[in-house]
Amino acid sequence: MNVKDSFLGLGHFNVKDGTQTRFWVDAWLGNKPLKDKFPALFNIVRRKQDSIATVLSSPNLNISFRRNLMGRNLENWQLIVASLQQVNLMEERDVFVWNLKDSGAFIVKSMYAALINNGERVPQDIWRTKLPMKIKVFMWYLKRGVTLTKDNLARRNWHGDKSCCLCHLPETIQHLFLDCFYAKFLWRSIHILFGIVPPTSVRDLFESWSKSSNKKYNTLLLTAASALLWAIWLTRNAIVFDKCKPKSLLQVLFRGTHWLRQWASLQRHEDLKDHLISAAVHLETLALAFYSSNGWLAQRQDYFPFPVVI
Repeated sequence: MNVKDSFLGLGHFNVKDGTQTRFWVDAWLGNKPLKDKFPALFNIVRRKQDSIATVLSSPNLNISFRRNLMGRNLENWQLIVASLQQVNLMEERDVFVWNLKDSGAFIVKSMYAALINNGERVPQDIWRTKLPMKIKVFMWYLKRGVTLTKDNLARRNWHGDKSCCLCHLPETIQHLFLDCFYAKFLWRSIHILFGIVPPTSVRDLFESWSKSSNKKYNTLLLTAASALLWAIWLTRNAIVFDKCKPKSLLQVLFRGTHWLRQWASLQRHEDLKDHLISAAVHLETLALAFYSSNGWLAQRQDYFPFPVVI
């Protein structure tokens, strides 16, 4: 599920220079994208993500289809071309307008209300946590079980390699974020340092693990979990999409503590900021001590001196 498209679906673009708006995918000619108005045309266009600026970069329109246009497809394309006669690009950035507010400005509360009205049950503990919007949506998708791990992609008729890029076992949400040896290292680090038993499932993470104390402490737990899970997801995506070499366990943990420090600045209260920064420092210190004591053994999947709690 594409977070960006979910968000952009609740607004439209006022086109200026056309560089920020996708011709087919974004809403700019009315409140619906062209791909939704003309799905048959969208299905046969070659470059589906081109911007308006790219399409309008030549007099004959820089766009091509996989087959000749005939019948209804030709008529619909002529309608689109006719509507483009009134489009004049200018030297300003495109402006995104939020459809749910008269002012056109994005407000988190309005998006939450829209999701509720559409029948989506959004966990308020996630929504109220002081995290960037994309992280909140990432955690919400994770709770719903729709994060695009390879097993979920396979359900959408994807036929690629279904193994985890970190350890080569089948990739699922449960495996990637909880059972893979990378995930276990992160969760066990928290266990050793703070005495918190690792969650056994995503459901346990959201319904029990992150609600084991008072409201203030639970917010810190959810923020810390978000940082580590986001670090795993970014590491996985870098390997899958960018063909990067797998990171060490230490690098993944430090990526998580980096986000903890970044998100500490979003907290309203100084004591919350201090707690998150302190947690990052303690996690790094523990991990460095672990590597210092165990050297090359620290990267072995079968070597975990941290106690295992089932």
